[in-house]
Amino acid sequence: MEHGRFRFAWIGLIAADGRSVEVVARHGDDSGYLRQIRFSRDESDPGGRAIVGQVLRTGRRDYTNDIFAEARHAAWHEAARRAGIRALASLPIHLGGAVIGAMNMYSSDPGFFTEDLLATLDEMALDVSFALENLEREARRKQAEESLRAAEEQFRGLVEQSFTGIYIVQDGKLAYVNPRFAEIRGYGSADELIGQDNLSIVAEEERGGLAEKYHRLLAGETQSVSYDFTGVRRDGSTFDAGVTGARATYRGRPAIIGMMQDISDKKRAEEEIRRYVAQLETAFMSTVQVATTLSEMRDPYTAGHERRVAEIAVAIGAELGFDARRQEGLRVAGHLHDIGKITIPSEILSKPGKLSPIEFKLIQGHPQSSYDVLKSVEFPWPVAQVALQHHERMDGSGYPQGLKGEAILLESRIMAVADVVEAMSSHRPYRAGLGIDRALAEIGRGRGTAYDANAADACLRLFRDKGYQLPA
Repeated sequence: MEHGRFRFAWIGLIAADGRSVEVVARHGDDSGYLRQIRFSRDESDPGGRAIVGQVLRTGRRDYTNDIFAEARHAAWHEAARRAGIRALASLPIHLGGAVIGAMNMYSSDPGFFTEDLLATLDEMALDVSFALENLEREARRKQAEESLRAAEEQFRGLVEQSFTGIYIVQDGKLAYVNPRFAEIRGYGSADELIGQDNLSIVAEEERGGLAEKYHRLLAGETQSVSYDFTGVRRDGSTFDAGVTGARATYRGRPAIIGMMQDISDKKRAEEEIRRYVAQLETAFMSTVQVATTLSEMRDPYTAGHERRVAEIAVAIGAELGFDARRQEGLRVAGHLHDIGKITIPSEILSKPGKLSPIEFKLIQGHPQSSYDVLKSVEFPWPVAQVALQHHERMDGSGYPQGLKGEAILLESRIMAVADVVEAMSSHRPYRAGLGIDRALAEIGRGRGTAYDANAADACLRLFRDKGYQLPA
């Protein structure tokens, strides 16, 4: 109103009855016009036969540059004269794919709405719709966070009161233990154990075997392990321990979650212990599932993205003839390729508008950050290099190193294709998903230039010829 020389403007939303229109915002001098006119979405209602009703029904912008020259506005001519208006434009407002209202602009000048002005107003209406989408998304996010907090409190209550010792190992250290675990070890407080070497619970002569089991678990060679060993208490006494452990994610990074019991009575009740361990394994796998779900709920955008990229990359690798072990390496790299985004402020990651050059530079730094996090972890696959190179392109147009052709690892080239397909197909805070057809068209366009030809062809075969679907 202040810069566009409009006489007045208002926004109307479709009421709960689905027909009438409620004025929810207005500005400027309408000389009583809005009090005299009843607007409706219903074409059978006289108030729904002019521009505003048409826009609410069709979801398309409509306008007139001379109200008095159009018969459809005849019923409103007198009110328009009193208000001193000649031209009118109405633009739809969308939410969740549906028309929920209209933005309406009025001018005293005939011929006021030029094509350039209408294009600007179209963009304004889109901005309003996009803002509403973001507000609704933020409300859903807050609701999800509340649900997550409630679930975490419930989960922590179950774990803290468990009769089973529960622990999490990360980077070779105990990152979490529950009170029962501390009790089994002979400690008065769980906090006393945090940061201890995870092998400190094992008799020295058995530590080599346990270290090998943990290594295989973290390497993805096995999904879970169950074993017995001689445990060591704080006072140096020993006990028979039974443990079940599985690979998991803790605070966004690889870890081992385990459950431990003092099974010193095992030799006196062998059959009973076997039945108990079977129950323990079942309970443990359920616990792992809950822990995985909670981890993904923490960030519904990036967590889901990384998991889906991993699945697409594994499918492309299988199509190219990768064996199971090499496919597992793609899976691990897919889950971790964007871990460096933890260094980027969340307000940039979730920014709905265009990034500034400085913000985009920060985004471009995440492959290097991912590499810095992963480089010291002894994976059996080039996980850190894949994270560093997944934004490189065959023609050297990528980042952060501008590598070309064969200088880029094959796994990285596969990850680049999978990353583009998932990112383009999925919704983001700054845009709606573009769909799989647009994503595949981009892969086809960049085949042999931006993207590895073999990886691109394998991807296109999977989706177009073999019925592969985007992971849920």
